[in-house]
Amino acid sequence: MKRIICSFVMMIILYLIQTTIFNKITVAGIKPNVVIILVVLIGYKYGKIPGMLMGFFMGLFLDLTESDYIGYYSLIYLIIGYLVGFSNKLYTNDSTLIPLGLVGASDFMLNFLIFITGFLLRNRLDLPYYMMRIILPEVVYTIIVSVLLYRIMDYIYVKLETIGKGDEA
Repeated sequence: MKRIICSFVMMIILYLIQTTIFNKITVAGIKPNVVIILVVLIGYKYGKIPGMLMGFFMGLFLDLTESDYIGYYSLIYLIIGYLVGFSNKLYTNDSTLIPLGLVGASDFMLNFLIFITGFLLRNRLDLPYYMMRIILPEVVYTIIVSVLLYRIMDYIYVKLETIGKGDEA
């Protein structure tokens, strides 16, 4: 129960950070995607189903404010959370490179799916331009931000688990 409440609070905080602070801190019109960091953290740490649920609800937050269609981001983030959940078997507390790689791969996949559904299906075929101007810079910017945020969020979840174990003993 504590983990669910903590996850909900982190969802709101990261959503607000992404939609307020990082909207002002853009580099060449690119802003980092910090909500995907939480989806990767939950999927990597707890597995497919929690990652999928976190992805769905984070996507739903984005759908309600930034999308024209309800379910667009929800489906994409759900798929990302589910796929990242397969890496749960690789989880170790001290590993930072694997989740950073997963954040980069997830952000790449998110933007590529947005390109396919938003541009390619409308016969806008300029993939090299979209890749060099939007996808790769956002992936790099998101990885740089996730270096800072991932450790903080992982530390919070580790402390939350130790507090829960301390109460049971």
